[in-house]
Amino acid sequence: MKKEKLFCCICGNEIKKEGCPNYFGNNPAGAMWKDENGNVCEPTFNIDARCCDECDHRYVIPGRLFKLRQMRGGN
Repeated sequence: MKKEKLFCCICGNEIKKEGCPNYFGNNPAGAMWKDENGNVCEPTFNIDARCCDECDHRYVIPGRLFKLRQMRGGN
């Protein structure tokens, strides 16, 4: 059975991992970034959306940490 190609819901690149045929990407919930005007973008994603490792490290993890700091009363 051939696996269908997955694409990152943030950058659009194909999601694949060398040597890991059953890799399904990352959950993009919590992703945040600033647009060209400096406004914080906090998109919502479909329940089945996946993101690549690079976008996970660049947008999702920092976004989740930012939200955690806000919840704890930090800046």
